[in-house]
Amino acid sequence: MSKVKYLTTPLYYVNDVPHVGHVYTTVIGDILARYWRMRGHDVCYLTGTDEHGLKIERAAKARGVTPMAMTDLNSKVFAEIWEGMSLHFDATIRTTDPKHTRTVQEVFHRIKENGFIYLGEYSGQYCVRDEAYVANDLEVCPECGGATEFIKEESYFFRLSAFQDRLLAFYKEHPDFIIPKTRMNEVVSFVMTGLKDISISRTSFSWGIPVPGDEKHIFYVWFDALFGYLSGIGFGSEDTVFNKNWPAALQLMGKDILRFHGVFWPAFLMAADLEPPNQLLAHGWWTIEGRKMSKSLGNVITAERLHNTVPSDAFRYFFIREISLGADGNFSVESLINRSNNDLANDLGNLSSRILKMIQNYFQGEIPATAGLERPDKELMSFSKETISLFLENFDKFQLNQALENTWELISITNKYIVANEPWKLSKDPLSRDRLGTVLYNSAEALRILCVLLSPVLCEGTGKIFRQLGEEDSPAKGSMNTLGWGGLRPGTTLRKLETVYPRLEYKKIAKALEGNTSDPTHSKTEPSPKKKSSPRIDIADFSRIEMRVGRILEANRIKKSDKLLRIQVDIGKEKRQVVAGLGKTYNPEDLIGRLVAVVVNLEPATLMGVESNGMIVAADNVNEKPVLTTFAEPVEVGARLR
Repeated sequence: MSKVKYLTTPLYYVNDVPHVGHVYTTVIGDILARYWRMRGHDVCYLTGTDEHGLKIERAAKARGVTPMAMTDLNSKVFAEIWEGMSLHFDATIRTTDPKHTRTVQEVFHRIKENGFIYLGEYSGQYCVRDEAYVANDLEVCPECGGATEFIKEESYFFRLSAFQDRLLAFYKEHPDFIIPKTRMNEVVSFVMTGLKDISISRTSFSWGIPVPGDEKHIFYVWFDALFGYLSGIGFGSEDTVFNKNWPAALQLMGKDILRFHGVFWPAFLMAADLEPPNQLLAHGWWTIEGRKMSKSLGNVITAERLHNTVPSDAFRYFFIREISLGADGNFSVESLINRSNNDLANDLGNLSSRILKMIQNYFQGEIPATAGLERPDKELMSFSKETISLFLENFDKFQLNQALENTWELISITNKYIVANEPWKLSKDPLSRDRLGTVLYNSAEALRILCVLLSPVLCEGTGKIFRQLGEEDSPAKGSMNTLGWGGLRPGTTLRKLETVYPRLEYKKIAKALEGNTSDPTHSKTEPSPKKKSSPRIDIADFSRIEMRVGRILEANRIKKSDKLLRIQVDIGKEKRQVVAGLGKTYNPEDLIGRLVAVVVNLEPATLMGVESNGMIVAADNVNEKPVLTTFAEPVEVGARLR
């Protein structure tokens, strides 16, 4: 395993302020960077901002400022929110940086010299919102739903068609190039259908990097931005730094920009005689309270609002524990509060308080020594060692939510160990003094191990517990590679005890996160847009939704949620597990045998740690409680709804 780990977020587009989706990607990177450092790796973590393109040029004009002034302000907003969230980077890049311009022009020169660039004419539809060319003359962008524009202009083209076989061979040779596997399969399928040459320059606007030797052409924003991963680590200017870090160990992105990174990016690099990155991780999307995040719906949660409302450990833990990397998830205040109050405050926080208070009361605040091990002690030691092994294995495979599950099993086992050995009773018997010390040392040692394992995710809380344990360094300075039993030193004096995870108040947080969000980067107050009617879809769009009649076989409440039910439903040829928010309307036992309409071709999503493979269709009642659809006449299970 390489000791050098170069890790990147996408270069975030600065047409607006960062929101919860940006935070999710950046937190994943921060957690992996912290973990890899604790595994002994030399980590370089990069982020940056993508600041060119027609959308930026138009947005700046609408606000009465220059594109440079707008990007200066907006990129600063990103930098300040990351600093406020204690998300730290080893390298940053702005695509308006002169060294980035030199990188893009140098790579273009290499690709052109290798025969993969030619001058032609582009005509077709273009989505300004996504800065993407749209196939088949579609007037509506298939990705964002926005209107496209017809453009016809002279353009430089990249011979992407020349790389179809080479890309497929690369994917075959590197089957884990894209994770999760489902995303890899999507990219391979796309490339197998055939690749067309792509336009990489525009002449109809001026905000961007000029093509060397033909300055009326401006590089297409994606050709420009992708090379920020190179310019940010010194391509062409700091060869030692660049050669040390490239190729990237892992590049993070949302699934919506995977095609640019999984197809265009490796092809560009191959054309320039550069190695592709080792791995891409494409994560899913977050809905907000079950609805797509959208300005028009007024449900966008900005990074600033999240930071000012929710403790960082709470949202970091929620992001990672709630869903597996790659899956879609639902950001709900209820789930966030439940995770924080039940898992952090009740489980980890109470375990810490319980152990430390007993050491404070029974041993005057000094870590006791052990005196002979009994079977329960050896079992706790063995389980702790097994937890370390499983945690490292799952983290290395990017199964972060499973790694957290491993640590919570150790929390449960430690609590059971304390209950079974009853230190409060041992404290009343002078002859059991040695046994009392052994039980409390072992409990505190398990707590120390938990802090080290959890520190990449729970930076603040684990640091507080470590200090209360009397440890000099933070848990993040420990080594995952040498972590084992017995690191706690008897005789160490505890520091002042304090609550690590106060319980969060639902009403307070819900109120702070609700409502529309304003953009502090706007220099003018703009009138609220008129409410638009829902966009119409054609029959082709509707035909993509596959709904079938299902019969509910089992229904159970999901722990720690009064709304969500885990439902097993028969849809004809197979049985599916679906998570549905029906718990406030129906008792689980009353649902058994009911016929329901099920959307069966949705991407899997994870809610409250439970995977859902479909959606049961329901209507919103006047009291906002969902009501199931019904069938007035007999219908077969598995029949398709049309």
